[in-house]
Amino acid sequence: MTTAYEVLPHDGQQHEPSATALHWPRTRAHSPTPTVTCTLGWDLDLLGPAPAAAADLVRIAASAYLADRSARRPLTTFARTIGLTVHTVDPAPWNASPGRLAENLLSWLTGDAWHLHAVPAAPGGHLPAPVPDADDVMLLSGGLDSLCGAADHLGDRAERIHLSHYDGSTVIRHAQQQTSAWLNGRGRQPLRHLSVKLCQTHSAAESSSRSRSLLFAALASAVAAGASSPRVTVPENGFTSINPPLTAARGGALSTRSTHPGTFARINELLASLDIPVTVANPYAYLTKGQLLARALDRAGQPLLLAGAETLSCSKLDGNWYSGGDPTLNCGLCLACLVRRGSFTATPHHDTTTYLVHHLTGAAHQLLLDRRRKDVHDVRQAIARGIDDTDILAVGELPPDTHLDAVVDMCQRGLQELNHVPLP
Repeated sequence: MTTAYEVLPHDGQQHEPSATALHWPRTRAHSPTPTVTCTLGWDLDLLGPAPAAAADLVRIAASAYLADRSARRPLTTFARTIGLTVHTVDPAPWNASPGRLAENLLSWLTGDAWHLHAVPAAPGGHLPAPVPDADDVMLLSGGLDSLCGAADHLGDRAERIHLSHYDGSTVIRHAQQQTSAWLNGRGRQPLRHLSVKLCQTHSAAESSSRSRSLLFAALASAVAAGASSPRVTVPENGFTSINPPLTAARGGALSTRSTHPGTFARINELLASLDIPVTVANPYAYLTKGQLLARALDRAGQPLLLAGAETLSCSKLDGNWYSGGDPTLNCGLCLACLVRRGSFTATPHHDTTTYLVHHLTGAAHQLLLDRRRKDVHDVRQAIARGIDDTDILAVGELPPDTHLDAVVDMCQRGLQELNHVPLP
């Protein structure tokens, strides 16, 4: 069964009466609608003068993200079928080859079947103000890797824009603000930081946010194209990017592909098909998290440790479920947290992060252990049996220029970092 959505500017006319309409405010000055809350209007008034194709890519990606988070997964199967109607300035590419590339990319990311249809919308009356040229647009997620990537470039001479996206989570927004504040003033010039909020107004029906990768890349590509920047940099350690399945049950689309090399290859193919002169890349694809952290510490020194303690790596963030818990804390036991903790074992520095697992006591502590039992078991199993090229390819195909042996070696080093984390 197909779940149908139509995302349109709040003053637009709906084309598909049977679809659930998600009304996107025209500009950030407008009040949130009953379905979409944002600081970025449909006119993209916050991004600068992006080319039409790049602007419509943002509308496609944002619409997919809103639909993804709104569509509940069936209880008996993993996959959904999502029909998506999007209002764009130029529908033609999205009803042709670029649209099929976007559908395939969304299917790769979410494990669902997507059917995209673009319809014309009248351009808005708001003309974005020009932005100064930049050499690079770098993503700033509020996580440890994005902090390390930014710190690794402190003091270089590149003109850079840092970009963040946040949804309804004040915790993630706080982490992004803390990271931005720490970075500001440590380079040659004040930090240029652009922060975008976009989410559905109602509670999310889907707990994962796998389509967010495309939204992040689309936002950054539009900003880059408007600022004459040829590249978007996504700082992410290679182990997390590959996300090798720790057990056979965690392969394929069940394994998150947000920053997988195959994701960037597909995004770049889509950008090229639209003649958008921007490339999305991860320069840390062959480094473990520990190696990335060590590299950033060499550049920024000990002060980075205190800033790093304020970042969020946790994939659960469920601290409010426990008596005496704290929703701002990394849990310390999910896979993402264990990889984070392992990264500090690759450096001589102490991890100053306060983790939920060390914060809780009594029954609440035991409840957390019970809820993370599978994560811990899977990590133990992976450490015991190791990772080979078959495991890595089980996540999905890699771009042809990938050095597979180097990826296998990097994943083995990542397991060594995990092996030094004390497990309950």
